[in-house]
Amino acid sequence: MSQSKVSRAKKPAQRKPSTAGKSTRAGKPATARKASTARKSSTARKATASRSPSRRTGHNAVGPREKRTISTLEFLQQAARKMSESSSIKAIYDGRLDEGFREQLMVAVAFQNQAPYCNWVHRVWASLAGVSDEQLENIEQLNLDDLDPEVATAVLYVRALVSSEWQDVPHDLRQQMHEHFTWREINDIELIANSMDFGNRGANTWDAMHARLKGQPMEDSDLVSEVFFSYLIPPLFPNRLRKVSRLTGISVLEAAQNLVSHRQQFNRQAAPTGDSQ
Repeated sequence: MSQSKVSRAKKPAQRKPSTAGKSTRAGKPATARKASTARKSSTARKATASRSPSRRTGHNAVGPREKRTISTLEFLQQAARKMSESSSIKAIYDGRLDEGFREQLMVAVAFQNQAPYCNWVHRVWASLAGVSDEQLENIEQLNLDDLDPEVATAVLYVRALVSSEWQDVPHDLRQQMHEHFTWREINDIELIANSMDFGNRGANTWDAMHARLKGQPMEDSDLVSEVFFSYLIPPLFPNRLRKVSRLTGISVLEAAQNLVSHRQQFNRQAAPTGDSQ
């Protein structure tokens, strides 16, 4: 999986979660809003508003959803690379990207990768950050007109990157990203989406073992990698379920039941591949 062509940098401003109305990137402090305003002239802001992506643009930019897996060798190579990015990822989670905005992007990537476990967990985190189920549905179904222009553009961008396997995105979409975001913000958006893609593919490879045991092996998956992830992924679930239980007030058992129900519904909607967009 190749890295995006946009160079990485640091982002200065912190966002606060949005809790009502259209999904936003938003909640910048007054000083950050002033800095953002200074970056754009009145003419540029008008151009940005007029260039919000449409649903039609979305379907042209984003390829079919695919349940992508990863080999053990590629996983280890990517994991080594992620070590060098750990400080930037920590900074993003410490507030360099608004929590609600970050989780919306992660839900979008997991949906594009047909990763039900990751999609469920990050839907929960997004809800806790103030993002409504309706907003998440709009993100998944690319109902771009119902999203804040900045969120719509970022969602479209990360899904286009994932569906192209991080090769490139349409020029006009990249241009819209630069109208809405600084270079630093784009770098953080790409980094969090790339990290989510990495995790999705690992979980999907474990899921491929389930398919193999049912006599339906996935074409792009191998048995050795499936066995590897069958040891790596399951131990993560108890911690995730306990965290969901603690933050939402439901029991661990209820959280597990919700996850199973979500997986079943998610997989029904995903068949045949690509049709649920």
